[in-house]
Amino acid sequence: MEKFKIEASPKKRPFWRSPARVLLVANLIFIVVIFILGFSPKAFRTEIGQDDLAFYNGRKIIFSGRVCEEADVDYKNQRLTLCAGGQTRGRALVTANLYPVYDYGDFLKISGELQTPPVIEGFDYETYLARYDIYSVMYYPKIKRLSGSLTWPQSIYLRLIRGKQYLKAIMDSNLPEPEAGLADALLLGYRRTVDREDLNIFSRVGLSHMIAISGSHITILSAMALNFLLALGFHRRRALKIIFVFLFLYPLITGLSASAVRSALMGALALLAIYYQRISSLIRALIFAAALMLAFNPRLLRDDIGFQLSFLALLGIIYIYPLGERITRRFLAKRKWRAGVKKRLENILGTVNLTLVSQIMILPIALIDFKQFSLIAPLANVLVLWVFAPLLAALIIGILASALIPPLGVLFFAPAYFLLKFIFLMAGALARPSWAAVPASGFNWYQGALYYLFLAALVIFVRKILKSRSSNRFGKRL
Repeated sequence: MEKFKIEASPKKRPFWRSPARVLLVANLIFIVVIFILGFSPKAFRTEIGQDDLAFYNGRKIIFSGRVCEEADVDYKNQRLTLCAGGQTRGRALVTANLYPVYDYGDFLKISGELQTPPVIEGFDYETYLARYDIYSVMYYPKIKRLSGSLTWPQSIYLRLIRGKQYLKAIMDSNLPEPEAGLADALLLGYRRTVDREDLNIFSRVGLSHMIAISGSHITILSAMALNFLLALGFHRRRALKIIFVFLFLYPLITGLSASAVRSALMGALALLAIYYQRISSLIRALIFAAALMLAFNPRLLRDDIGFQLSFLALLGIIYIYPLGERITRRFLAKRKWRAGVKKRLENILGTVNLTLVSQIMILPIALIDFKQFSLIAPLANVLVLWVFAPLLAALIIGILASALIPPLGVLFFAPAYFLLKFIFLMAGALARPSWAAVPASGFNWYQGALYYLFLAALVIFVRKILKSRSSNRFGKRL
C-alpha cells in the first residue's frame, strides 16, 4: 500500500513582518480615532485668532479677497466663496445679487456684516460649512472689483472651470428647462440647477442619489455604462478601459471638485470589486483611500453625506453584490433560454442588484438626513436608472456634435431630451401615491447601528448557506 505523506502547513509570517497588514491595521486605527473624536461638536476646528475672519463675526467689516471656488448660481442669487487676502486669513460665503456676475479668480473688496452661519429649520448650517473651512457668512454686501493676478495653478483651475461652464452653456442652449437643469446636475454636478419642487419629488421616490455626486452615483453610472458597452459588443477588457478613462476625465470635466475626485476614486474601486472580486485587496485599498481622505479633511467622516454614501455603498458592493450575482447566475442556469437572452437578462439583473445593494446600504443615512422612508424607491430605481447609460452617451454625443455644428444642436440633443423627460414623468407618476414615502423623523444613529449589525449578520448567514450548498454539490460530484 502506498503511504501518504502529510505535509506540514507553511508557517504564517509574523504580523509585524507583513507591511500590508501593518498598513491596514494602522489605517483602521486612524479611522476609528477620527470616528471617536468626531463625537465632539468642536472636533477638528482650528483655534480662531484675531487674524481670522471668523473672529469678527457679528461686526460690520471691510476686507478684500479672491473668489476661490466656482460661483454657485441659481435663479435668484449667487454665492461666492471668498478667501481673505493680506494679513487676514479664512473663508467667507458671500450671498450676492445675480448681477453683476462674479466668478472664480475675481479679486473683490467686500463691505458688510459678517455673521456666524445660522441654524436653518433644524439644519446645522455652521457644521455643514465647516467641512469646507468656512466659518462666516455675509448677505448682500457692497462689492467692488479689484485688480489682481492668479498663480499658474490657479490659472489652470480657472481654465478647467471655464471648460465646465462651456459644456453647461451648450446643454442649456439646446435643452429646455427643467431638462437642462437635470442634465447639468447629472453630468456636471450643478445641484442648484434643479428646481426645489423636483428635488422633493426625487427625494420622495428615492432618486436623490442620482443628482448628488458621490461614489454610489458614479459607481451606478459607470456600471450601467459598462453594461451598455458590453451589450454593444465591446470586449470586457476594452469596455473597462473606456470606463476608467471616463473616471479619470470626469473630475476634470467637473472642475476638479473635491467630491468628484473622491467619487471617481470610489467608483474605480467599486468597478474593480464588481468585475474582479478580489475582496481582501479591495478592502485594503478602500480603507487606505478612506484614511487618506480623512487625513486631508477629518470632518468628512462625520459631516459629509457624500463620503458616507460612497463608503457604505462600496462596502455593499464588495460584500453583498457578489451574493446577488451568484443567486442570479443560479437562477439563469436553471432556465433553458438562449445564450443571448440570458446575457441580456444578466446585465439587467446586475444593474438591479447594484441599485438595490446601494439602497440597502445607504438606508439609515437616507432616513436620518431626509427624514422619510421611500417605500417606492426600489421600484423607482429599477424603472428609472436604466436610463443613465444611454442618457450619458446621448449627452456627451450631443455636446460634441453641437460644438462642431451649433445650428443643429437641438436636433443632436433630441435623444437626451426624451430620456430626461422620461425621468421627470416617471418620477412624478411614482411620487403621486400617498404611500410612496412615509415620515421617519424618529430614526437615529443608534437604530442605524443596530440595522448595520443585523445586515452584517444576515450577510454572513447567507454566505455560509451558499458556501455549504456549493461544497455539497462538489461532494456529490466526487
